[in-house]
Amino acid sequence: MNDHYLNKGSLPRVVKNAPNLREALRIYGTERLLHVVDVCLQHDDDPFRREFGLIHKRYANMLFMVTEAIQDVDYLTKSILTWIEEDFNNAMTGAQKDAAGLCGSEIKMILDLTFP
Repeated sequence: MNDHYLNKGSLPRVVKNAPNLREALRIYGTERLLHVVDVCLQHDDDPFRREFGLIHKRYANMLFMVTEAIQDVDYLTKSILTWIEEDFNNAMTGAQKDAAGLCGSEIKMILDLTFP
């Protein structure tokens, strides 16, 4: 990610107020990522939005997998962030770059929150 996306990203208040990382990721996946998917997939005539939405769906599914893990959620989330950074660096379309940049920045923001 770069500063552009780090400054562009924002988190829903309920994510910031979550009791722990696991719950913050669940809420983020539902409240932010799946909402973007629903909006974007209504635009079948716009290839950018369709691809942008499908990438958000993939990231939501990855985060939901992490939230169901019994292992260290922090470690698994950092692993996903690394994969998203690779997606960002290797993006071949604007939708890929924007989705990875925005989602990666917001996931980094969640990781930077201090949870008990």
